[in-house]
Amino acid sequence: MKKILLTILFIAISSKLLACSCGIVPLMDRIPKSDFIATAKIIKISPDKENQDLHDIQIEIIDLYKGQATGNLKIYSALNSSCAFFTPENSEWLIFASKNKNGDLSFGYCSGAKRIDRKFDSDRYPHAEKNYKKSIELKLQVLEYLKKSEIQTLNEFGLRTSFSSGCLKNFKGYEVKTDRFALYELTFESDLSISEVKALKEFDNDNLKTDLLNCVRESVKVYTRKKETEILNRTKIIIGLYYYASERGNESFIGQFDL
Repeated sequence: MKKILLTILFIAISSKLLACSCGIVPLMDRIPKSDFIATAKIIKISPDKENQDLHDIQIEIIDLYKGQATGNLKIYSALNSSCAFFTPENSEWLIFASKNKNGDLSFGYCSGAKRIDRKFDSDRYPHAEKNYKKSIELKLQVLEYLKKSEIQTLNEFGLRTSFSSGCLKNFKGYEVKTDRFALYELTFESDLSISEVKALKEFDNDNLKTDLLNCVRESVKVYTRKKETEILNRTKIIIGLYYYASERGNESFIGQFDL
């Protein structure tokens, strides 16, 4: 009976998710905001006894990328919300969780969680599963690299970046053989000017390296959530760029988003 109720709840929530909209947050912006990042298997789900908008979940960590190991998290699962979220038992997820006002690690629909073992109807969506897996693999590669390299991604002022010119459009048709991502450390002065750009990891194409570094140095635009023109002190953040191979007649390109 319990499994039937959970299944009904999952289906009900899934139908509501269609009305929920979340902003696209690049991986390198999401990592600093998360207190816990891991791949994990959902072992058990139960309603939170004190908050009807939450469920308690018991997890088994597969790989831990940030934070302290734990076996318990909370998910935002309010049925009266279009952004309600649910993780079925025995499913596997990439989880980004943050501490709520009570200090509990929790996550929801807009937290960036991705189901690792998600399946698609190959007849209706012939390329969906392949593309989805490639997106998950890209995120995991970045997280694994940061972990092994012991690189901390801090962003104390919540800075966001974009490219003010179309310089990324110039990087089409290149070939990258190994990792699909490059990482750059940007140093910002208190007036939000860029004083230094350092390549932490570059693509394995020498023809890309110098021009791409110049593109980052000359074209990155930074802004804060409240559109301030100054911050309290010098700070550093890390941004990522991602390579997408040629496919179905389209040229390869470099993009800002880990899609």
